Amino acid sequence: MSDPGEPIRVFLMDDHEVVREGVRQLLEASGQIQVVGEAATCADALIRVPATQPRVAILDVQLPDGSGVEVCREIRNDHPEIAC
Repeated sequence: MSDPGEPIRVFLMDDHEVVREGVRQLLEASGQIQVVGEAATCADALIRVPATQPRVAILDVQLPDGSGVEVCREIRNDHPEIAC
């Protein structure tokens, strides 16, 4: 469990950069969330999520190279501590 004073570490996956930027700004404006990584593809997310060690991964459901649902399954299988 993380320290209550530490921001919640979040990873974003969406194929649209403008969406990722908007979500990042909204989340980080709270002062309680830190976006620690982003990906535009499922393949990149599967590499970057473990490397950035987020507490939460926010995943787009439909991307050109696959499904966010499948990415979530793979992440949770290998890293059950990460919420999707």
